Amino acid sequence: MSQRLRLLKGPPTSLEERYFSDIRPVLYERHGAHQQYGVRTGTTLAEHLDSACQFILTVSRQAGVPDRIREILLATAAVHDLNKLGDASGRNVKQLARDRTFLEKQLERACVKSLVPSEDSLELARRLIERHSGHGVSDGMIFSPEPDEMEAWVAMLRAADLFDLGIPEHKRIQKLQTELTVAFERACSLYQVRISKDLGYITALLLNAAEEILVKQGMTPLAIFPDGVLLEGVAWPQGDLIPKIAARWQSKINEVFGKNIEQLVNPTKDGIKISPQAINQDIDEVVAIAFGFLEKKKGGFKASKIEQDIAKWGQKAGSTALAEAEAVGLVPVSNPEEFAIAEGLKAVYLSYRSLQPQPSTQETWDLIASQVGISPVHRAAIEPFDPQYARPLFAAKVVTKGREGIEAALRDSLQKRKESESGSDGSEDSTVAPEIRTAVEQLLNLPVPSLLNGFDALTDYITTNPKERSSLGYTSANTEKLRSPNMPPGTKVQMFSNRIPGGMSAEPTRYADSIEALAYQLVAVGGQFPAGSKNEPMYLHFLLPPGSSPELRRIWIEFLRDKARINPEGGPIQVDERKLYRDNQLEFKSSKVVGFAFPQRSDYINGNVLIPLLWGDTNVSVSLLKSLWLALELSLSLEVGFPFIVSSHLEIDPSAEVYGKVEGIPTSLSPLLETGQYSRENAAKIRDRLRCLGPLVLAVASPKKRDDCLYDLARATSQPFSLYYVLLRWILREKENPNWETIWSEICEPLNTLLESLMPKENHTLTQYLKQAAQLAVAGKIWGSSYKRTASIEPFGNFIAAIRSQKPYMDLDLIFAALVQNYHTRLDRIREHGVGATKFEQIKDYYQVLRQLYEEVYQGRAEKLMADQKTLESAYFFFLQDARNKAKAESENSEIEVTETVE
Repeated sequence: MSQRLRLLKGPPTSLEERYFSDIRPVLYERHGAHQQYGVRTGTTLAEHLDSACQFILTVSRQAGVPDRIREILLATAAVHDLNKLGDASGRNVKQLARDRTFLEKQLERACVKSLVPSEDSLELARRLIERHSGHGVSDGMIFSPEPDEMEAWVAMLRAADLFDLGIPEHKRIQKLQTELTVAFERACSLYQVRISKDLGYITALLLNAAEEILVKQGMTPLAIFPDGVLLEGVAWPQGDLIPKIAARWQSKINEVFGKNIEQLVNPTKDGIKISPQAINQDIDEVVAIAFGFLEKKKGGFKASKIEQDIAKWGQKAGSTALAEAEAVGLVPVSNPEEFAIAEGLKAVYLSYRSLQPQPSTQETWDLIASQVGISPVHRAAIEPFDPQYARPLFAAKVVTKGREGIEAALRDSLQKRKESESGSDGSEDSTVAPEIRTAVEQLLNLPVPSLLNGFDALTDYITTNPKERSSLGYTSANTEKLRSPNMPPGTKVQMFSNRIPGGMSAEPTRYADSIEALAYQLVAVGGQFPAGSKNEPMYLHFLLPPGSSPELRRIWIEFLRDKARINPEGGPIQVDERKLYRDNQLEFKSSKVVGFAFPQRSDYINGNVLIPLLWGDTNVSVSLLKSLWLALELSLSLEVGFPFIVSSHLEIDPSAEVYGKVEGIPTSLSPLLETGQYSRENAAKIRDRLRCLGPLVLAVASPKKRDDCLYDLARATSQPFSLYYVLLRWILREKENPNWETIWSEICEPLNTLLESLMPKENHTLTQYLKQAAQLAVAGKIWGSSYKRTASIEPFGNFIAAIRSQKPYMDLDLIFAALVQNYHTRLDRIREHGVGATKFEQIKDYYQVLRQLYEEVYQGRAEKLMADQKTLESAYFFFLQDARNKAKAESENSEIEVTETVE
């Protein structure tokens, strides 16, 4: 490969780092194309050896095996299937293990020979390989002394060999437990913890929370899967773990929003709404943010708009209510300060109404009146008015405690909400919101019976008003109305109030399940999306290969965090497009609006690594192309090798059934990107195609037009031969006086490689005839009065014009005879010394080739030829330039040879 990412900074310091840095890439380089059969069908030998090496590293460390023995075990795992490593003699593993020359050669090829430096270590490795398949010693070797721990080490190697066996999971787990019981010399049980669906950072936080709780209960992570983790322990912990996991999960969510509480406080047209997740944060910070929004509302005070609202709500209350209010001094707001007090009352009302159980409107306003200093007389007078919209407007003037009263009421409401949602019994889950616990039960699959009732979710969906069904995920009892900034861009809308005659001039209404909406907010905050970003991101999901070691996850986390630190402001990380397009290298640099939104916290990473990609104001197809290109470059680097999914959705199927997957490929790009589901081999083919587009874009487009050019070239691959025309059009558009010789030298190789990949057998005859005509034109200098484009393709253009103007009485003999005679006359007129019979024969041969092209490729049908006119002229011109360059090179080489001979 031309590029290999280095995940590790500096020389490796541990055996695990040495494996991932130096040994694992070699395994994939040597055995990545070696397909396996039988119970291992669908995996390559490299994947099997990698799985065995990672597993034995994890198990040997947990068992406390000394480092010198761990090195031997790792070397053994890297070559344990000796019969699959290139021996054609048909010998079995035992025979190959006893062939010292062959064994040392395989250890050397796997880059692990240095791990078995002595005779004793080589002998131990040989014995482990000989016995790993489960057979005991059956010859004189039975009398050879062995270390006391030999059976445990053999069991580790056997377990590593069985770990990715393609048999039913319960049988495989039973076999692993048997071997690990011997390896650990104690009882051993394995348990799988999975998530039912992947929602990005929020489910990564959930898995990490569950893992932390289970580790405290004595469990140990053995392997990471795209949808969960495999743990080992003596027995599953007693008691209900859901409350503990939910509490830790909520704590992690709170930590994310600790410095981003503004995401949870929303200044809507209905008042300032404070999300349930905000009440577990710093209440002082929440209040400060709310009062900041009140200041903004104060600054946006418009007397005319307020007068309309007062008239509207006063009319609904009735003239009697208005008269009684005026009699006791209830006068509507009239200035910005009073309007800010009214908005504060509305915010307090909404907060109190979020208590569980929900208080009545009368109880709510009684609480507000006592906090802000509204007298009983005034409290009774505002009762006929609408509690949310009208009462704040009429009560603002009689709030005796002013802003201090509003602040006290807001704090009181937040504290009461916190207590109402957490309970006051002092139990371990006392700080857990009910929807958080419900989400844990729905999302997390533990190896114990679940009490979750699926009929409740079905009932919620059936009984919910269709206009209020969730735009994200399933509809549940926790569906709520949200503003656009808290929803992924492009979220569908259930109701357009501003499109109904007489409707409010508000934004469209969207509803979403609270957990699904929170998942997007976590990604936006965690990835630090640019402020005001309205463009839908693409999501790059890297799935750790099934059975990855926890150490690989740690190394990958360090790699991502190191890249995220490139931007000290915490924003996106951009790739230098010029280096990517020209040199196929990924060089990262900070950006403000586009690039990778690398995860900022290690908790955002588990079996699935979510990386949002922000492309600014580009169309979806360009975003998809660029996202897939970067995904392929990262994934196919030897030190990564992770399956990936490119999608416009947060939610994905976390299983890694195929190596690469792209969702939503448009029809125009399917010839280039194919089906969107790739094996490792197909992924490499698609990456190479995209790499061919890069030099073409650089050669013909200015920096500001690269995205447009990339899109045009990608679409042109639906008819690959039209690439010549698209390239010519871009060159003429972007370059005033193009140097055709230089441009062709830059695009020749990548263009030919791309065409060979897209149509290895198609249009071969057409290309052959066009190239032959171009070569004859160069040999006979058959073109117009200059080397410019129009003059260069003049004879070919005459051929096209003649076919276009063909009359019914003209046969091809007449047409081509006239072409030859006319162009010979043309050259005789424009050439300084005229042309003779030799030139006539050259022109005749030239047009004979074009006639063969017309008859064999286009079956003599003029309409088919005319349909391809622009493409044919463009391709002919580029072939002519290629022939000129070759002739020039041959001439220069001849001059050099003559000069050297004379000297």
